[in-house]
Amino acid sequence: MNLLYPLSRLAPLTLALIGLPWLPLAADARPVSGGFGGPASGVGVRPGAGFGRAGVGVGGVGGPYSGGGVRPGAGWGAPGPGLTRAPAAAYGAAVYHPGWSNGGYWAARPWNYGWYGATPAAWAVTAGVASAEAITAAVNASAAASSTVIVVPSTPYQLNYATVVGLPNSQVRFSYLSGGLWLSATGDCQLGLVNGMAATGVSAQLLQAACSVAYGPGV
Repeated sequence: MNLLYPLSRLAPLTLALIGLPWLPLAADARPVSGGFGGPASGVGVRPGAGFGRAGVGVGGVGGPYSGGGVRPGAGWGAPGPGLTRAPAAAYGAAVYHPGWSNGGYWAARPWNYGWYGATPAAWAVTAGVASAEAITAAVNASAAASSTVIVVPSTPYQLNYATVVGLPNSQVRFSYLSGGLWLSATGDCQLGLVNGMAATGVSAQLLQAACSVAYGPGV
């Protein structure tokens, strides 16, 4: 036998009979059919590439290959309209504002208020005028009816509460209906004055109504 003949070309069984190991060539190590197991298993199974692309929202479910992720929700509906508050220019304008219904007038006044109903001035106590609660109830009822006019108790007057403006030093300005004519007046809610004169009788009732609208607690 020619010993120069490549031993790798001998059949494996022949090599086994002569006591030599079978050393396969590189081309023989990976048959086309592949397989699972030892050195002759072919190209094997390639690692999976995952599913989808990396998450772009708040992440997906799982690892880096979890897909497009879950996008944040857009929410439900538009912002609520909120509460309507009359601008400061609406006070004294003699017109009704929608924000004054359901008791909204009292909390929306743009000037200082609240002292008058809790500690009324001495003149209001002694003049026997209507209570601040009665004036408040009249204003609330009028606002609920989209009106700006209230009847001043025990007088022939009607007060347009939308004309009432609180001024510095407890002053007040307002308009009222008397004998079919609209008149304007100023008052001092601490001293009990209407147009500079001491308020008595029906003028005291009128001043009480205007001061309660301007400075009363609204309760």
